[in-house]
Amino acid sequence: MKKKWLLARLGLAGALVAGAGVMVLAPPAQSIQASLSAQDSPVWQTNASVQGIAVAAGKAYVGGRFTSVRPPGSPLGTNEVGQAYLAAFDATTGNLVTAFNPVFDGQVYAVAASADGSRVFVGGDFTTVNGVTRNRIAAFDTATGALVTNWKPSVSYRVKSIAVSGSTVYFGGSFGLVNGVDRLRLAAVTTDLGTLLPWAPATNGDVYAVDVADDGSKAYAGGQFSTVNGTNQNTVTSLDPVTGAVLPFPGASAVPPPNGSCTTRVKSIDASGDTVYFGNGGDGGGCFDGTWAVDISTNTLKWKNQCLGATEAVKLINGWLYKGSHAHDCANQGAGGFPQGFGYRFLLTQNPADGKLGPWFPNTNAGPPTEVGPLAFATGGSDLWVGGDFTLTNGVGQQGLTRFTNTGPGAAPAKPAKLLPYSVKAGEVQIHFPTVLDNDDSTLTYRLLKGFTNTTIATWTASSTPWDKPWLHYTDTNVTPGEVTNYRVEVTDGTTTIRGNYSDPLTVASSTSTAYDQIISSDGPQAYWRLGEASGTTTSVDSSGQSNNGTYTGVTLGTAGKVAGNTAATISASNGRMPGEKAYSFPQQFTVEAWFKQSFTRGGRIIGFGNSKTGNSSANDRMLYLRSNGQVTFGVNDGSQRTINSTSNKNNSAWHHAVGTFDNGVMKLYVDGVLAGSQTVGQASLYYGWWRVGYDTTNSWSGGGATQTGMVIDEAAVYPYALSADQVTSHYNAG
Repeated sequence: MKKKWLLARLGLAGALVAGAGVMVLAPPAQSIQASLSAQDSPVWQTNASVQGIAVAAGKAYVGGRFTSVRPPGSPLGTNEVGQAYLAAFDATTGNLVTAFNPVFDGQVYAVAASADGSRVFVGGDFTTVNGVTRNRIAAFDTATGALVTNWKPSVSYRVKSIAVSGSTVYFGGSFGLVNGVDRLRLAAVTTDLGTLLPWAPATNGDVYAVDVADDGSKAYAGGQFSTVNGTNQNTVTSLDPVTGAVLPFPGASAVPPPNGSCTTRVKSIDASGDTVYFGNGGDGGGCFDGTWAVDISTNTLKWKNQCLGATEAVKLINGWLYKGSHAHDCANQGAGGFPQGFGYRFLLTQNPADGKLGPWFPNTNAGPPTEVGPLAFATGGSDLWVGGDFTLTNGVGQQGLTRFTNTGPGAAPAKPAKLLPYSVKAGEVQIHFPTVLDNDDSTLTYRLLKGFTNTTIATWTASSTPWDKPWLHYTDTNVTPGEVTNYRVEVTDGTTTIRGNYSDPLTVASSTSTAYDQIISSDGPQAYWRLGEASGTTTSVDSSGQSNNGTYTGVTLGTAGKVAGNTAATISASNGRMPGEKAYSFPQQFTVEAWFKQSFTRGGRIIGFGNSKTGNSSANDRMLYLRSNGQVTFGVNDGSQRTINSTSNKNNSAWHHAVGTFDNGVMKLYVDGVLAGSQTVGQASLYYGWWRVGYDTTNSWSGGGATQTGMVIDEAAVYPYALSADQVTSHYNAG
């Protein structure tokens, strides 16, 4: 996180240098940065959940709860082909393989293939296949599609997971017997004849996942158990693949022990190369739902990612760890991503070296009966097959099954916004704009184009994610006063180039403007509420061009303002406020600014950030507030409440200008154009929230909680970067 924001800061500094220039801050854009396109490829759908997948011999074998399948694009109930519990699809086209039509009498949970792809093994709740007895596990010949007649172990109850290693099929579930012999939820048979092997580790709870190291040196099992072979093993174990003995497993320390508020269990395992990867799902708020990685040779922990939202599937493909979950909070505890409130990301990728989230952002939804989204992953080596309970993929109807390949060009960058350039100084144009998203390449190249000749005058390489789209900035001094010109931005991922619309024509200033609103707008605010609407108005218009209007509550409009020609807003109720309608993810570079006046012995919150749009925020910082003794305070929470205070006597019924800036841990407070103090702190709190003018809860903050009724606020603005001292002085002098 620190490194990312440092790069953004370097971009800001370079971009503000006048004249044309090139600022390269990251590796070049490469179309598909995460090895797989975020654009889903066509594949048939199912009418209910998919729970297990294996790719073998040019086909994807898919098992689950479904009873029919249909072509892509067909709504549920149309063009249905009856095929219950197990189906095969062409691994290249995604089309149904109609020649493969086994008949099961119960659902399939697990599907796995032999290393040579000649056989596919399936497990579940079924007791017959094609009218013959197959108690919960069966094998198919991939060349003919036929049920293997002489492979018929008999399992007493559900088989939930299968792994094939060499000549052995390992499986786990809820059973107690195999071929009438005690096998407490774990067992192994031969791949050729299904002969029961002596491998018999015993767990005291259900097994959800099994896998074996590529070199066959160790087997792993995870599930809802607390002992294996009578020894304490919290939801995961490392086993000798021949004897079934429990092996030392210090990496299991990643899984917290159960307590009254949290029980977490391993739900997915993928052993690949020298590392085994695990995915957990927990019960209880804040319970461990994340992923973790263990060195196979030493069984020691490599890393742990604590995203919240149960992880159901993990799979290493082409140097990235792909994750299926209903992740809803990846901001805290080293997860390195989006905060609670941003929404659900059902598909993610992680760097297998450290577990940090990677540049791949397709999405599904979640549907009945499990309501979790993706449940199963498989790969043929250069693709990802995803099964689950979802009904949408990338916002389009695609139920139960979807797939992603490395076929180019991948997802295209979003179209850049229409620019809003300003010229308030003679021979100078300022341009500020947000970066855009590409769902499979977070690192994009931006070019600033001038005039209808589309001359490139600046180039940046910058990174963005769905939850963090930093802004870029440029000052063009290669202009002539009185010149009429325009600008636009183009962005490329190395393959696809997208251009934004031309800005409106701009006349370059011949003299310095003194208009307050023009000076503010030229510095690129992310929101600018002038608060000058007529009395009785309920909507506060955002003058920044970023469409972040707000709604007034407990505010009286029409008070004489600080800036000539514009009125101000008076807080007329104890909780009077105006929150903007757009939410943002934990800004680490920002400026908050406003004019205010308040009477003696009163104070109140002026402007800041909170995690509630309409009510009182439980998380609340990045704010300017006034103490009852007249001190202006700028507060940021980096785990502790950090504050900078001005001198007192600012509640003297006179107008005052307050600005708080934050730049990757450096916070500064300016009052009436003068620096009042600064300090270096940690990362600002990681939560999803709204910028709000006026009231929010400040009682827990030093000097907070003062009565704010009667406070007048004017010209409130928020910027996506830290204003310089010169900019602050310019704003104060213009007021």
